[in-house]
Amino acid sequence: MKIIAHFETTKGFEHWKTVFEGHESARKAAGMTTLFYGVQADNEDIIHVCINVESMDKLQEFMSNPENLKVMEEAGTKMETQVVTPIIPKYECC
Repeated sequence: MKIIAHFETTKGFEHWKTVFEGHESARKAAGMTTLFYGVQADNEDIIHVCINVESMDKLQEFMSNPENLKVMEEAGTKMETQVVTPIIPKYECC
């Protein structure tokens, strides 16, 4: 299953990217693979991420882990703005 998430960052994209990429091993250990991320065209403080996850339960477990929450806060993720949408692909080109 894939999820698309978007949220506002308070510390800028480059800082968020550095922290996010530094936490890749934890996501992989949780069965998550990052497919893409980028900023919204009209607002670079809004980040969009697409991640392949084993299940929504695994994602919820990861997101509720205090260590992972601490990393998200350090990255500048404004948690109250986060929206996560599960996606069931009907077509994949790559």
